[in-house]
Amino acid sequence: MSEAKKIKLDSTEKGSQQRKAKHGKAGKRNYYAKVRDNNGTGDGPRDRCIKPGHRGILVTCNGHVRDCVRDSYRILNEYADELYGPVETPRCEDETQPDGGSDEEDISVKLQKEAEAAGKKRNAASFRFQSVESGAMNCLFIQTVLPDPNEIVVKLMRDLSATKKHKSRFILRMLPIQAVCRANLKDIMDVVGRLGDQYFLKEPKTYAIVFNRRLNNDLSRDDVIRELADLITSKNAGNKANLKNPELAVIVEVIKGLCCIGILPEYYPLRKYNVVELVAARDPPSSSATEPAKAKGVKEVGETVNEQPEPEEQIKDAAAGEKAKSPKITTPSDEASG
Repeated sequence: MSEAKKIKLDSTEKGSQQRKAKHGKAGKRNYYAKVRDNNGTGDGPRDRCIKPGHRGILVTCNGHVRDCVRDSYRILNEYADELYGPVETPRCEDETQPDGGSDEEDISVKLQKEAEAAGKKRNAASFRFQSVESGAMNCLFIQTVLPDPNEIVVKLMRDLSATKKHKSRFILRMLPIQAVCRANLKDIMDVVGRLGDQYFLKEPKTYAIVFNRRLNNDLSRDDVIRELADLITSKNAGNKANLKNPELAVIVEVIKGLCCIGILPEYYPLRKYNVVELVAARDPPSSSATEPAKAKGVKEVGETVNEQPEPEEQIKDAAAGEKAKSPKITTPSDEASG
């Protein structure tokens, strides 16, 4: 083989290797990893796990995690647009160059502005809600930049309770989480103390503490409930515990080494924010529906009812018989008229 052919083959092999490295599987993996880490904006890697300082919505599902995330985005964005209005997308302003500017400079500046506007649009619209890993199976955390996740979730639950219409086949519960902290007693007390000033300081309230933990055996349930009850009582002496129908429920959800905390209204009337139970629940029977039960001998407080009441027809027949047997009494006026 001649020297020229060897040089040609070597250059061909190098070119094919470069193209394979550029367009092959390794190149695709590197490209998508870069896009995923930078999130398409070049602002650095995005947090993929729940961390202290986050706030959002804790969503549980029955598997089908992708479908649950998709439905969560759809529902939350729908209600966010209704409450706060749609996200305003920034416009790309076209600034004309002076007469001395070249066409190449105009095109480069325009492309740069369009790229910046696209990045701002992505940040504004796509990052109102973002799913991050919670560390537990079938449990998602939808991080939000909204100041109070309670507002949007409570409105959603009230609408579901009123309409009884399903919005998702995959979501089980949606708990608004106002703060995430480390799963230790000191941090939990600090967060509940800060959040509690908004709810328990001015007016006396009834409350319940709901504690749940996943993949954590270090934090004592009894210690947390006892310390939080003392903290809430110290804010207002009129605050009382009510485990059946409290005005506010202090939610403490422990997942591994982190704790998700929220103070929620109407916790039990809204079926513990369970989407499935809210839609399936039926309204309590009206008073008219309970009247027949009372006529059949249901005994109420302060009322005595015969165990075997006489039927209404028998009462009428007996009254008619007694009337027939009783002698007719005539008066002087009757005799005069006769």
